Amino acid sequence: MIDTPATVTIADVARVAGVSKMTVSNVINNKPGMTEETRERVRRAIEQTGYVVNPAARALSNKRLRSNLIGVLTPQLNWPWVAEILHGASTTAEAAGLNLAIFTTASNPALERERATLLRTLADGVLVVIPTADEQHIFGNDIPVVTLGAYGQRTVQVDNHAGGYLATRHLVELGHTRIAHLAGKHDTTLRDALDRQAGYHAALRDAGLSAPDAYLQQGEFSETGGELATRILLALPERPTAIFAANDLSAIGALRAASALGLRVPEDLSIVGFDDIHAAAVTDPPLTTVRQPLEEIGQAAVQLLIQLTRGQSADPHVRFPATLVTRGSTAPPSQEASMSP
Repeated sequence: MIDTPATVTIADVARVAGVSKMTVSNVINNKPGMTEETRERVRRAIEQTGYVVNPAARALSNKRLRSNLIGVLTPQLNWPWVAEILHGASTTAEAAGLNLAIFTTASNPALERERATLLRTLADGVLVVIPTADEQHIFGNDIPVVTLGAYGQRTVQVDNHAGGYLATRHLVELGHTRIAHLAGKHDTTLRDALDRQAGYHAALRDAGLSAPDAYLQQGEFSETGGELATRILLALPERPTAIFAANDLSAIGALRAASALGLRVPEDLSIVGFDDIHAAAVTDPPLTTVRQPLEEIGQAAVQLLIQLTRGQSADPHVRFPATLVTRGSTAPPSQEASMSP
């Protein structure tokens, strides 16, 4: 039942102690129903034989035992906002004496299910970043799960709707009326993208504005996607004077497209991002963006998992406020920009 080094087995401990293997296992797992004398005999036999309990195998043999391991499933590690979230998660885990086991899934559902099967047996709880499937489907009720970037039973996130509203209202207040949106991936499981887009539409409605269908393009949460989508927007007969991008990477792609087409930011085109990753402050010009507290989100996600694994009551949905960070990429539309086709 318990995995050990090849030279010493649980049977060896049982033979030296003069008890059954089940009794040894019960002592190791601190189960009730045995005398202190029996426990002491087993402890002495363990010391005498040099038997070592493997924590991972111990967790496999009895899921109720704590492994002190938090699993993380993430599509990839090179997304800047993922790195900042994981930094926050790791600091909280280390402070609590826990270890993080990070698995990448490449947004592959089959690989995600494979990783989930492993973590169900090894981890006390799992943090899932942008799952490709419903976490209830891949984890069941076997283990506490907290999701980021999607709908789920337990989530930690920024107020994405309010963030999308703030970004768009900022552009409206500057005097822009032709405001486009670079949406995230068109996937109904991506709560972040859908809520930011809903905030964009709400701000336009409240301002008495509307946007043609062509003003909504998929930025794919990437620099390349943002650049390609912006080129489409800027080729329209009546191009937008401002763009709200669903994340900073696609906003950086929009900056690149504007520069390549000879447009000035913010004189000819204002751009707002979302996330406030480190790179947002050093673009040319520095990017106006909606800040989400990425490290704090990672910290809160691990803290929620700790509470759940300890059987403590906890709010299953933690939401942080969004704040607008104004920098040099936004300004009132110039007369030329307003009149340009």
